Amino acid sequence: MSEVTADGRPVGLYEVLPDGGDPAFLHSKVPPGAAILDLSHSGGRFANPLAGLGHPMVVVDDSAAMLAQVRDARTVQADLGGLDLGERFPVVLAANTRTNAVDVTLRDELLAACRRHVTPDGLVVLRWLPPSWFDTAVTFTGRLKRMEITFEIESFDGTVLDSRSTYRLGRTAWEQRNSARRLSNADMRAALVAAGLRFDRHLRGGRQFFSAVPVSDPPEA
Repeated sequence: MSEVTADGRPVGLYEVLPDGGDPAFLHSKVPPGAAILDLSHSGGRFANPLAGLGHPMVVVDDSAAMLAQVRDARTVQADLGGLDLGERFPVVLAANTRTNAVDVTLRDELLAACRRHVTPDGLVVLRWLPPSWFDTAVTFTGRLKRMEITFEIESFDGTVLDSRSTYRLGRTAWEQRNSARRLSNADMRAALVAAGLRFDRHLRGGRQFFSAVPVSDPPEA
C-alpha cells in the first residue's frame, strides 16, 4: 500500500499526478526568475516544473516522503504553524485548498506563514475553492491526461463539503478524502486582512487562483 501522510495525502499519487498546466500558468503571472517559497504541500508537482522554468525554489512540507519528490530546490521539513525561515521571498505560493480547511486555524496558520515570508513588495499566490465551486459541485468522472479521476460528494450541509477522490493510472489506484469549508468572498478577504494581506486580483477565469499583497509589516511579537 502506498504511504499516506498524516493529513491523508497518498505519497505515490503525487509522484505521478499531472500538473495540469498550472506551473506554466503561474510562471506567467510572477516576475521572471523570481525566487518562490512553495507552501503547497504538493511534493514536486509545482516546484519541479517552476524550478525548470528558472525560479529558485524553497519547498516546505511536514512530510519527508513528499519532500523526497522535490528536485533542484531547497527543502525544509516543518509544520506551517509558527514557521519562520528568517528570510523573505518575492513570491509565496500556496497552491492547495488549505484556505478552505474546516479547521480555520489551519487556514490562518497558512496565511500567517505567507505574510511572514513575503517581501514588502512581493506577491502571495493562493488557490481556494470559491463559493461558486460549492454551489455547482457534482459527482463526476473525468481524465487528466492518462489518469482517470472520480470525484464523489459524500455529504454537504451548506457549509462543509466532504468528498472522496479516486485516481486511477493503469492498474494502480489511490484514494484521497477531503473536507472543505465554504467561505464567502467577504470571509476570504477578511481572513486575508487579519493576516496582514490584501486581495489583489483573480488570476484565472474559474477564480480558484488569486493573488494577495502585504499591507504593512506585521507587528512585533
